Amino acid sequence: MARPLSEEKRQALLDAAADFVAALGTGASTAKIAKAAGVSEGTLFTYFPTKDDLLNQLFVEIETDLTETMLAPYPTDTSAKDRLFAVWNRLIDWGLKQATARKALRQLKVSDRVTAESRSQCHAMQLSARAMVEECLAGHASPDRIAFYIDTILFDLADTSINAITAKPEESDAIRQAGFDLFWNGSAA
Repeated sequence: MARPLSEEKRQALLDAAADFVAALGTGASTAKIAKAAGVSEGTLFTYFPTKDDLLNQLFVEIETDLTETMLAPYPTDTSAKDRLFAVWNRLIDWGLKQATARKALRQLKVSDRVTAESRSQCHAMQLSARAMVEECLAGHASPDRIAFYIDTILFDLADTSINAITAKPEESDAIRQAGFDLFWNGSAA
């Protein structure tokens, strides 16, 4: 009878994979990932039948964490700008706290090893977060440009702001506000 799989080992493998993917890209070896997780390479393949399975699960888990962070409740009795600023701050905070996951996600997003199925699963999961941002931009941004602002500008500007805060943490509040102001003012209709 096979032993049940350990959630601790599974998480250790995902954490090690995030570290290596962030540093080396998706070409990181499974042997190094397994060793860093404190298991054999055979054990890695017990949890994830292929390297692509590991990478896809890592992609889904990072996207899930980011989406859940963005969807946390916020005051609904404030202006659309204030609600969006709360979401912006969550996005920035997540990026600062999850630096390795953020770097790994960047690598995974451009990898052809992440399947269309995994991308579709994450897209479906993000629909609520997207709707929340769209609601905040309604009446502020040109309706035909909202998708562009969300899909491209919001996350790229957040990434730039996170990098600036990392370089100058003493200016965190000013950088955070400046990044949001660029997004909000730049998306005005």
